[in-house]
Amino acid sequence: MRDTLPFLQRLGLEQDTDARAIRRAYARELKLINQERDSAGFQELREAYDTALQWAAWRDQQASEQPEPMVAPAPEFLNDAVERTPVTLAAAPAPAATEPAPALTLEDPQVAAAAVFEQFHATVTQLAQQRHTQNTAEWQRLLQQSLDDERLLNIEARIYFEAHVAHLLAAGWRPGHETLLAAAGKVFHWSDDRRRLRQLGQAGARIDQAIDEHAMFERLPESDLMLHRAALALLRKDSQPTAYQLRGDMPYVEFLMQHFPAWMSMVVDLNVVQQWRTSFAALPPLKKSWWPKLSIDFTSRAGWVLAIVLLQLLRMCWNAMDSAPAPPPINPERYFPAASSSMPEYPPLPEYLRQDIAAKIPAIPLQLGPGVHQTELTVTLDGEGKLYQLMLYRSSGSISYDEAVSKALRDFQPFPKETPRKFQATFTIPTP
Repeated sequence: MRDTLPFLQRLGLEQDTDARAIRRAYARELKLINQERDSAGFQELREAYDTALQWAAWRDQQASEQPEPMVAPAPEFLNDAVERTPVTLAAAPAPAATEPAPALTLEDPQVAAAAVFEQFHATVTQLAQQRHTQNTAEWQRLLQQSLDDERLLNIEARIYFEAHVAHLLAAGWRPGHETLLAAAGKVFHWSDDRRRLRQLGQAGARIDQAIDEHAMFERLPESDLMLHRAALALLRKDSQPTAYQLRGDMPYVEFLMQHFPAWMSMVVDLNVVQQWRTSFAALPPLKKSWWPKLSIDFTSRAGWVLAIVLLQLLRMCWNAMDSAPAPPPINPERYFPAASSSMPEYPPLPEYLRQDIAAKIPAIPLQLGPGVHQTELTVTLDGEGKLYQLMLYRSSGSISYDEAVSKALRDFQPFPKETPRKFQATFTIPTP
């Protein structure tokens, strides 16, 4: 017989190995194979792994049952893996009656996937209870950690685990599911390879629809995105919205529910949406204006007299306004205070970068009167040079221009490595 069994050679192991070393070797070799493109290589590796585990279990059982050295016949599962030669453990006569060793029963892929998923679900539930629902990188790390579990080395078990995650998301929103959806999309590459979702049944189809809807949501104008994101944040709060919030945000919620139903079911609680609808329908009607409605009948003499009186009153008011002294000039600092009084002291954005960003700001026809109108912001970047925080400290007096500046900064990311982690940026509305 060869010095090393073929299935051990495939795993790069010697004959004194144990089950733990076999699993580690399988995990190492599995990372070197593209399971989708090289199905034959994966099948060969999988057969070597299964045979090695059965062989190790048989060897350990023989050693525990026979205290003295003996010659035992090879188990049946080795017949197709090596030459039909008995495995010599030691030189000793075999007993008259030897029962064949039972083959090792490998863990069912569905059972293994369910066990790993339960552990993952318990961890993310605890994160959600601790309000850690915005850190996508942490949820992504936990997902990848679960996939690296030895119980998911079987590709079938990994598919079952992915299906558990998909069914959890498709079942409806729970705290943190908006983050889990983003993390799972990156780990399982759902956006890049839609074929993965097709094998997950109705849950996969639901997620596929949600991914398309989220892409459409992100293409909304920047000003609309700000309003709709604010409505989403309010929906996730535990407190009840006020009547003012309901009247102001309910139209945005209905727009989201109409155009993005699948995505909304995964990122907000639909029961809360229904509560909003009920509360909005129960709101009392807005109070009517105190100004009385006048109905003048110009066909009668009294109607003409009343009309002349009203015209005289308007004329007197107009003359009084003309004779009133002019108001003092408006001090812009009263409404748009200087940045030095409240803005933190951060280094300025390098001028060449500021000019590149300013060139991307569209020309907006504005009539703001004389003076210099500037938008001043403080920006914080993350480790990858992307926007982490954007704070407006002084408005230019035009919401449209302020939003255009914010959009230009977002479109410019990621910033070069030499950009300060925190910096100030000032953009001036060009004069016509």
